[in-house]
Order: sequence, then C-alpha cells, then structure tokens
Amino acid sequence: MKMKKIDHLIVRGMIMLKSGTRIGGSDDILQIGGTDHTCIKDPVTGKPYIPGSSIKGKMRSELEKDLGKINGPEPCGCAVSICPVCRVFGPHKRTRHELGPTRIIVRDALLLEGGEIELKTESSIHRHVGAATNPRTLERVAPGSKFRLEIGLQAFDIDSNFEYQDADGNRVRGIDAILEVVYHGLDLVEQSGLGSGTSKGYGQVEIEVDEVVRPRRRKGDGRPRPGEIA
Repeated sequence: MKMKKIDHLIVRGMIMLKSGTRIGGSDDILQIGGTDHTCIKDPVTGKPYIPGSSIKGKMRSELEKDLGKINGPEPCGCAVSICPVCRVFGPHKRTRHELGPTRIIVRDALLLEGGEIELKTESSIHRHVGAATNPRTLERVAPGSKFRLEIGLQAFDIDSNFEYQDADGNRVRGIDAILEVVYHGLDLVEQSGLGSGTSKGYGQVEIEVDEVVRPRRRKGDGRPRPGEIA
C-alpha cells in the first residue's frame, strides 16, 4: 500500500518526579555493600535518565487499559483502522497490516535538574509470624528531579479520516487526533506513575508540555552539493 508522509510535530516538555522513582538498570556487576537493584544511568555521565522505551511502553499500556484494549498478556495487535493504540504505536507482532509505520517517536528523557540517588530498603512480611523477611535495598531517583520530554509525531495521508476525542469532548482528525492520543497517554501516566513499584508509592510524576512545534526544513545555504564533497 502506498502512502505519503504529510505532517510532523515535535512535543516538548518536562517530567518532574513527585516521589522517588525507580527505572531499573543493569545489576550485572556485584558490588560488596552495594544495592540490590540500581537505577539506569548514562554510562558516560553517570546521571540517571528515563528511556524513551519506558515512557512509550507506559503510555501504550495505560491507553490499552483505559480504552478497553486489553486481551491477554500481549499488547494490542488488532490492526483495526479505528484503534488509536495500533495506529499510533503500531500493531503488536503484526508484520502485515494497512496502518503503516508507527506515528510516535519517544526520545530518552535526559536529566535537567536534580538526579540525586536515594536508597530505599524494602522487605516482605511473613504473615504467620509477623516478621520481616527478604530485605533488599533499591536505588530511586529523588523527588524534585526534572527530565526533558520530547516526542515526535508523524502523520500520513491515510490519517486524514482518523478521529479522536480531545479533553473538551470535541472530535478532531488527522495529526490533531494523533496528538490527542499522545496527550491522553501522558495524562494517564500522570495518574499511574512511571517505573516499578508504583503501587507502593514510587514513580509519581507531573508532566508539563511546553510547546508543540512543526519543524521547518533547514535552508540549504552552506550545505555541500553533489560534487562538492572532497
């Protein structure tokens, strides 16, 4: 099926942690006296960040819950044209469908402010004797830390009739409908939280969108032309 990309938007904003947040990192290296579960960190700077895949996956899973798209342990792969999840995020494990490429690109959320690591000790309670068992120490990024949010959206000509309802109850189409799906997903992430342990109070976040821009094609002045590259 032929299709043409007709629009592109960039959503920029900020994710602020309202409670300690744990995005799991690699614990391959055993350190004496170290923590049992570490947070993911940039290998060069050593600063924590939130992977785009974590944000995207959380948005998708919360949308599936809210829209009634849960059907077993796997993400939605119905590939129906009116399904917001499959259109924006792509049908799960469906290699043949008529929806085209994914419409959303979520960048890693890099640290803007804060980023201190706090240690949280947890344990299980043995119900019969009332004693704590299996103590473990976790790393969490401290509340107040801020991360940059950037999401790219693309629309194709086949999206012209795709509809979604905005927060005011109005039906919008095309790239505006795709944008509203993203807004809805971000709102749901605010409600549920990011990372592991959200049921225990971890990962409460506040998400602010500062701007939505339509990037322009850069001017060609100064760019090498064919035959000018040495």
